[in-house]
Amino acid sequence: VTRKILSQMDGPAPGYVTLLVEATIEAAVAVGRHTHPGIESAYVLEGGFELPIQGQPTRTIKAGDAFQIPPETPHAGGKPGEAKSRILITYVVEKGKPLASPA
Repeated sequence: VTRKILSQMDGPAPGYVTLLVEATIEAAVAVGRHTHPGIESAYVLEGGFELPIQGQPTRTIKAGDAFQIPPETPHAGGKPGEAKSRILITYVVEKGKPLASPA
Protein backbone atom coordinates (compact mmCIF):
# COMPACT_ATOMS: atom_id res chain seq x y z
CA VAL A 1 0.00 0.00 0.00
CA THR A 2 1.30 3.45 -0.85
CA ARG A 3 -0.14 6.55 0.78
CA LYS A 4 0.30 10.05 -0.62
CA ILE A 5 -0.69 12.90 1.72
CA LEU A 6 -2.59 15.45 -0.38
CA SER A 7 -3.25 17.91 2.45
CA GLN A 8 -2.81 18.14 6.21
CA MET A 9 -4.24 20.50 8.82
CA ASP A 10 -4.25 20.67 12.62
CA GLY A 11 -7.64 20.05 14.23
CA PRO A 12 -10.55 19.71 14.55
CA ALA A 13 -9.55 19.69 18.23
CA PRO A 14 -6.25 20.20 20.05
CA GLY A 15 -4.06 17.12 19.73
CA TYR A 16 -5.60 15.98 16.44
CA VAL A 17 -4.69 16.32 12.78
CA THR A 18 -6.84 15.89 9.65
CA LEU A 19 -5.20 14.29 6.63
CA LEU A 20 -6.48 13.88 3.08
CA VAL A 21 -4.68 10.88 1.58
CA GLU A 22 -4.69 8.98 -1.70
CA ALA A 23 -3.97 5.29 -1.04
CA THR A 24 -3.04 2.86 -3.80
CA ILE A 25 -3.26 -0.92 -3.42
CA GLU A 26 -1.71 -2.83 -6.30
CA ALA A 27 -3.60 -5.77 -7.86
CA ALA A 28 -3.48 -9.06 -5.93
CA VAL A 29 -1.92 -7.40 -2.85
CA ALA A 30 -3.45 -8.28 0.53
CA VAL A 31 -3.55 -5.54 3.16
CA GLY A 32 -2.66 -6.81 6.64
CA ARG A 33 -4.88 -6.32 9.68
CA HIS A 34 -4.26 -2.88 11.21
CA THR A 35 -5.79 0.06 13.11
CA HIS A 36 -5.70 3.86 12.91
CA PRO A 37 -5.64 6.25 15.91
CA GLY A 38 -8.78 8.04 14.68
CA ILE A 39 -11.63 7.95 12.18
CA GLU A 40 -11.04 6.78 8.60
CA SER A 41 -13.58 8.00 6.01
CA ALA A 42 -12.95 6.71 2.50
CA TYR A 43 -14.23 6.84 -1.09
CA VAL A 44 -13.06 4.25 -3.64
CA LEU A 45 -11.93 5.94 -6.86
CA GLU A 46 -10.85 2.82 -8.75
CA GLY A 47 -10.82 -0.97 -8.29
CA GLY A 48 -12.34 -2.93 -5.44
CA PHE A 49 -11.63 -5.36 -2.60
CA GLU A 50 -13.17 -7.15 0.36
CA LEU A 51 -13.22 -5.11 3.58
CA PRO A 52 -13.42 -7.05 6.85
CA ILE A 53 -13.94 -4.66 9.80
CA GLN A 54 -13.98 -6.17 13.30
CA GLY A 55 -17.55 -6.37 14.61
CA GLN A 56 -19.12 -5.83 11.17
CA PRO A 57 -19.96 -8.16 8.27
CA THR A 58 -17.31 -8.27 5.53
CA ARG A 59 -18.25 -5.96 2.66
CA THR A 60 -17.26 -6.10 -0.99
CA ILE A 61 -16.20 -2.57 -1.89
CA LYS A 62 -15.99 -1.22 -5.45
CA ALA A 63 -15.34 2.07 -7.23
CA GLY A 64 -17.95 4.62 -6.19
CA ASP A 65 -18.47 3.12 -2.71
CA ALA A 66 -17.72 4.94 0.53
CA PHE A 67 -17.00 3.53 3.97
CA GLN A 68 -15.98 4.64 7.46
CA ILE A 69 -13.95 2.84 10.10
CA PRO A 70 -14.12 3.87 13.78
CA PRO A 71 -10.91 4.73 15.68
CA GLU A 72 -8.70 1.82 16.83
CA THR A 73 -10.94 -0.73 15.04
CA PRO A 74 -9.00 -3.63 13.49
CA HIS A 75 -9.59 -4.08 9.77
CA ALA A 76 -7.78 -5.49 6.74
CA GLY A 77 -7.91 -5.64 2.98
CA GLY A 78 -9.56 -9.07 2.88
CA LYS A 79 -9.43 -10.88 -0.46
CA PRO A 80 -7.24 -8.80 -2.81
CA GLY A 81 -8.81 -7.19 -5.84
CA GLU A 82 -7.95 -8.30 -9.37
CA ALA A 83 -7.05 -4.74 -10.36
CA LYS A 84 -5.24 -1.84 -8.69
CA SER A 85 -7.41 0.08 -6.21
CA ARG A 86 -7.19 3.82 -5.50
CA ILE A 87 -8.91 5.24 -2.44
CA LEU A 88 -9.37 8.84 -1.30
CA ILE A 89 -9.25 8.85 2.51
CA THR A 90 -9.77 11.46 5.20
CA TYR A 91 -8.18 10.56 8.52
CA VAL A 92 -8.91 12.51 11.72
CA VAL A 93 -6.24 11.09 14.02
CA GLU A 94 -4.31 11.81 17.19
CA LYS A 95 -1.27 13.93 16.43
CA GLY A 96 2.10 12.25 16.91
CA LYS A 97 0.81 8.67 16.64
CA PRO A 98 1.60 6.41 13.67
CA LEU A 99 -1.08 6.64 10.97
CA ALA A 100 -1.42 2.83 10.95
CA SER A 101 -0.36 0.13 13.42
CA PRO A 102 -0.52 -3.68 13.06
CA ALA A 103 -3.48 -5.25 14.87
